[in-house]
Amino acid sequence: MLSTGTLIIGATFSAFSSLHPILTGVTGFDSGTVPLLLIGYGAATVIGNAVVGRLADRHTVVVQLVGLALNFLFLAGFAVLARLAPAAVLLMTGIGLVGVTMNPAMATRVQRTANSGLLVNTVHSSFIILGVIVGSSGGGLAINSFGLRAPLWLGAGLAVLGVLTLLPDLRRRSGAVPAAAPEQHGSEPYALRTDAVGEPEGACLARP
Repeated sequence: MLSTGTLIIGATFSAFSSLHPILTGVTGFDSGTVPLLLIGYGAATVIGNAVVGRLADRHTVVVQLVGLALNFLFLAGFAVLARLAPAAVLLMTGIGLVGVTMNPAMATRVQRTANSGLLVNTVHSSFIILGVIVGSSGGGLAINSFGLRAPLWLGAGLAVLGVLTLLPDLRRRSGAVPAAAPEQHGSEPYALRTDAVGEPEGACLARP
């Protein structure tokens, strides 16, 4: 549960921390254009956060699953198509739409599993910060070893790991069987014994 949040944030920050060098060194944008592109990224984040906030209460795990799957597609697609400016901008915006915007769903899942106490929220926040550290530092190390697109591939890999952490929860939910209604024999219901009437337990009442 907590590891899912770490991986969601790690996958996103692996790319986000390296957007400037990727957009300038691979896609070919000049440095003055990148802030404008990041404004679009931020707008997508605002929209995504609003949508996830509405859905997280009823579809907590599904929202995270869909978000991680889409983030994987956006990250991997960005890594492959980073040289194409229109595709790079579109895929970067998609990362903003489904990346850190999973926070309402993450918080809801943690609080439902544990509670909303200060200690629980503090531990959860610590795992989120761990994701920032893993994604940012891992992305930097990946650039040094494998080039500018490496943080995108790293983020895609972290997203896949995030999906795997959700599978046990999904199995438990799919295996839950709703309680069956008590079986009634015949057409007449059985009444419970009451002191006022003094009927024996299980006596059959005639319908009017």
